[in-house]
Amino acid sequence: METFKTFMSTEKNKNSDVLQQETIHWSSYTDKDLALCKKTIRHLHGRMNTSLDVKATDYDKQIVLADIKYGGIYRPRDCKQKDSVAIVIPYRDRIEHLNILINHLHAMLQRQKLYYGIYVVEMSLPVQFNRGLLANAGFMTAQSIGTYSCYIIHDVDLLPLNDFNEYKCSPNNPKHLVTKNSKFKNDALPYTDYIGGVLALTTEQYYRVNGFSNLYFGWGGEDDDMHLRIKARNFTIVRNAEHIGVYLALPHNGDSSNPPNPYRDLLLQQGAYRMNVEGLSSISYIRKSLEFRQLYTWVLIDCVESEIMSHYSNLRISGKDYIKKNKIRTHSKHYVKNSNLHVASKLRVNRPSRLLRRQIVRRT
Repeated sequence: METFKTFMSTEKNKNSDVLQQETIHWSSYTDKDLALCKKTIRHLHGRMNTSLDVKATDYDKQIVLADIKYGGIYRPRDCKQKDSVAIVIPYRDRIEHLNILINHLHAMLQRQKLYYGIYVVEMSLPVQFNRGLLANAGFMTAQSIGTYSCYIIHDVDLLPLNDFNEYKCSPNNPKHLVTKNSKFKNDALPYTDYIGGVLALTTEQYYRVNGFSNLYFGWGGEDDDMHLRIKARNFTIVRNAEHIGVYLALPHNGDSSNPPNPYRDLLLQQGAYRMNVEGLSSISYIRKSLEFRQLYTWVLIDCVESEIMSHYSNLRISGKDYIKKNKIRTHSKHYVKNSNLHVASKLRVNRPSRLLRRQIVRRT
């Protein structure tokens, strides 16, 4: 196992050295004499008739397995791509969804003639799910293994329904690939600033915003925090035409290891203020496993929530701000009520909810 505690100035060198021993060289042929791939609709299907009863085996005849290198790396043989794309999938305990998505993406991206790799990043139990931290760990792993110019953070339960939805980055601004999502009413995005589901950033853009926040343990908030970072760097969100970025949300039951984040509002309130010192530049985790599987690279990581939270003792809220503690964890109602509250104090605990225990008073 390797421990990753990185800072922006040293991240590339430090982690490249660690991963260099396991870098895979999957170039079994040269493409120097090939012409650049041209954007064409000849191989594309347009809108796909994918339904909720889709199975991973439905794609058996659509994927050219012989051209996929171990680790889920693919590039076309008849042309060369100028750019390369890493698909990063934060994951936990949804193997059926994962198998469907992986096969769906390979089939679609091969038709798009992209040069890509797929990375599945999983958080070991019992640590709560943290999508932002997993995205950052996936970014670092992919960057150390391949020479990618575009990184797409992809939810495991969303299937693109139109292969005209090109899985590439916009050179000047982050790109939100979702314009319609079947899990929302009338398939419409829930609000204008919503960037959840599938988000594409170039390497430069990812560094400019300092990646995702690492502080959102549990469900919700990391995408809105990312939007604050994007806005603070004067980027704008790019989207496709509405009929192109259509996604099917696969159904699933609630995840007990991914409860709603009770501190979402507090963290968002300080999101832009925190972005320069918290995110990709401050990520801390242990990589427990790295496997180059046939259809994707699997990364298993572990971390200590209290250690991650403890780096930000300057995160405060005013006496007017109250946060209702998540009822999933306790039936009592607790409120933050201290104007000098430090959210991240160096307490030896395993859950971020306990970090506030000394400062939380019971409201009667």
